[in-house]
Amino acid sequence: MVALLYLMVDDYYELQVAGERASDDTFTLQITMALWGFLFGVLMEWKGLEKLISREFTFNWKLLIPTVVLAIFVFIPNIYWVIWFGISENFYLNIFLLPETHMISSVLAGNMLVRSFAD
Repeated sequence: MVALLYLMVDDYYELQVAGERASDDTFTLQITMALWGFLFGVLMEWKGLEKLISREFTFNWKLLIPTVVLAIFVFIPNIYWVIWFGISENFYLNIFLLPETHMISSVLAGNMLVRSFAD
């Protein structure tokens, strides 16, 4: 988990530098940063992950469907949200514009994914 934290922080700093330079690397950095956060959320639920690995799991459809929707939103880079909806005063769209809330949402999606398979 410490390695994932290191990778997230490293990508965050690289994302800030790429944003200042208007580089094309921002797309891949945002996706990899979301992936590290997602994996961190999965590893946070290590007891549920043990049940999943030992094949003692059940489906919780009421939790799985919102998890998949949130995971899809998380893996869309921030620039696409600006292109599609612009910068507005709408709270729900601004959640995905900030890299910090984007990261928190990706950790939550990974956490919810394991919980949707474990009791």
